[in-house]
Amino acid sequence: MRLNGRLTIAAVGKIKNKAWLVAQNDYVKRLGHYTTLDLIEVKDVVGRSVPNVVAMVREGEQLLQAAADSTRLVALIPTGKLYTSPNLAVWLQKQVVDYGRIAFLIGGPLGFSDDVLAACHEEISLSPLTFTHELARVLLLEQIYRACTILAGEQYHK
Repeated sequence: MRLNGRLTIAAVGKIKNKAWLVAQNDYVKRLGHYTTLDLIEVKDVVGRSVPNVVAMVREGEQLLQAAADSTRLVALIPTGKLYTSPNLAVWLQKQVVDYGRIAFLIGGPLGFSDDVLAACHEEISLSPLTFTHELARVLLLEQIYRACTILAGEQYHK
C-alpha cells in the first residue's frame, strides 16, 4: 500500500553521528517504496552569538518556511500525543487522506518557539523521554516506515 500524499520532515541541524546518518539514509530510501518524502534540514542557530530566545525564533521561522507547502503541520514534542505503532499507522493514513501534505517538525536543542507551536495543527510524541534532535529524526523515520509496513500488511512490524 502506498500513501498517496507527501510527507516532509523539517528538522533543525544536520546529523553529525555517522551511525545515525546511515540509519536516516536507510529509512529515507526504504520509505521511497511507500510514499513521497522530503527531508529538509534547516540551519542550527544556537550558539552563534545570539541569545537563545532569538535562536529559537530564527530556527522556528526556518522550519515554518521549510514546511510552507504542507497543509498539516505536526510538531514533535515530549508532551505531545502518544501513539502505539499500529495507532500511528492509522493516524498517518488518515492525515494523508484528509490533508495530503503533512510536515513533521523537529526542533533543535531549545525546542520550539511559541509561534511554531501556534502554527502547528497537532503535537505528537515519540516517547515521554527527551531525545536529541538527531535521534528523534531517526526514530520518527523508523516509525513512519513501520507505519507504512503495517498499512501494507508486511511482516516488519512483527
